[in-house]
This record gives sequence, C-alpha cells and structure tokens, in this order.
Amino acid sequence: MIFPCLPLPTRKPVPSLGGASLRYRPIVPIRAFGPLGSRLIDGCVDCGSDDSIFPLSLARTLAIDLQGAPQGKAHPIGGTVVAYHYATIMLRLSDGLESFEWSATEGFVDLPMRWALLGHAGFLDFFDANLRGQRREISLMPNSAFPGVIQPASPP
Repeated sequence: MIFPCLPLPTRKPVPSLGGASLRYRPIVPIRAFGPLGSRLIDGCVDCGSDDSIFPLSLARTLAIDLQGAPQGKAHPIGGTVVAYHYATIMLRLSDGLESFEWSATEGFVDLPMRWALLGHAGFLDFFDANLRGQRREISLMPNSAFPGVIQPASPP
C-alpha cells in the first residue's frame, strides 16, 4: 500500500532543502482498538524509533489498562529521558483497498503528541517500508514476520 507524505510548512526557509519551506513526513492513518471501541489516529513512520509510541490519552479514551504494565524509556537526542508504559493492543492499517490487522505491544506516553510514532517494535518489524523521496510517498508491505491478517478493506 502507498501513502503520500504529509507536507509540513516551516517557519523559515530551510538551507538544507535549498531554501524550501516545506518538509514531508510519512504520516499514515492507523486504527487502535481497546475495550471501549477504536480510534483512527495519525502515525509517523519513524525508522529512528525503537518502539512504537502512542499518547496516553488514547489509552484512556479506549480504556486500555496500564496499571501494573511494564515500563520502557525513550532517550531522545539531547532530551530528557521519557518513561512510558507498554500494553498489547490491536491495530489496523488500511489504504481503502486492503487492510492489515495485528496485535502488538506498544508504548503509551503521558505527553502531548502531534501523531503516534510507528517505530520498529510493533510496526516496522512487520512491514517493509520504502520511502520514495522524489515522489514524496511511502510504500508499506507486510513481510514474513507480519503476525496478523490481510483482508480487503472494510469501512472505517
């Protein structure tokens, strides 16, 4: 499946982009499921993230139980260590033509997030990703490690 990259305006022209004022991010729609239903959120495919991380507000909305959950830590570049809790949830990725649904252990952090981070554990380990810079798109295909089901897409 192929998703267009999201153009994000910058405040000033960016020298490394030849003075352009747009950056492109591989943002994909992903549906997370919990005891109280599901929510469609945006996720940034991030090969620099070891874990996939979602906002704690999503866990609260879906009634995902994090009490007594194992903890992880993120070490952002030059930043403060950020703690998060793990929980196993169902996820669905769809392009409207087909969908991929699987269970994965994901991190939930108590910080505001513009979008979820779709890192290696729980996401990229299951998909082969091809970033097509000139076309400003990302291609995602499940690989042999994908633990879920592939089906024709159903309505959201």
